[in-house]
Amino acid sequence: MSRRTIYGVVAVIILLLMAAIVIPNFARARFTSSGEPLSFQVRVVAQDDSTPIQGAEVQIKAAKEFTGADGYCRMVQAFPATGFAGRSGRCSLYGTLRVAAPGFVTWEKDLASLFGASYDYFNRGTQITHVVTLKRSEPPKKSAE
Repeated sequence: MSRRTIYGVVAVIILLLMAAIVIPNFARARFTSSGEPLSFQVRVVAQDDSTPIQGAEVQIKAAKEFTGADGYCRMVQAFPATGFAGRSGRCSLYGTLRVAAPGFVTWEKDLASLFGASYDYFNRGTQITHVVTLKRSEPPKKSAE
């Protein structure tokens, strides 16, 4: 083998090694996570006068919390996510947001219908705020005796 051929082979090997090191540093790593935490802050108010409802039960998936005197509750839930490290991240939202309080009609909505099936937490943030307005249930009618 001639020197020229050996230099050519060595040059190709060096270029391939450099490419193997440099290219991954330009492309962001793709990730798949089994659970990225999202913080839900839910405020519950009465429909007729917009007053906060204390003690309302807020449920997301299997987790339950109760609202305080200001009508707010906060809970953290994890959802599967995919994206590119440092550039994007999308959670697949599933399950329902359910709110129940004594004297009010129970409210329930699918998370995907409220916030989208694929929530972009990288650009929109990891805290989701939502206001739920509950309608008072009709008082039972007194029977005329």
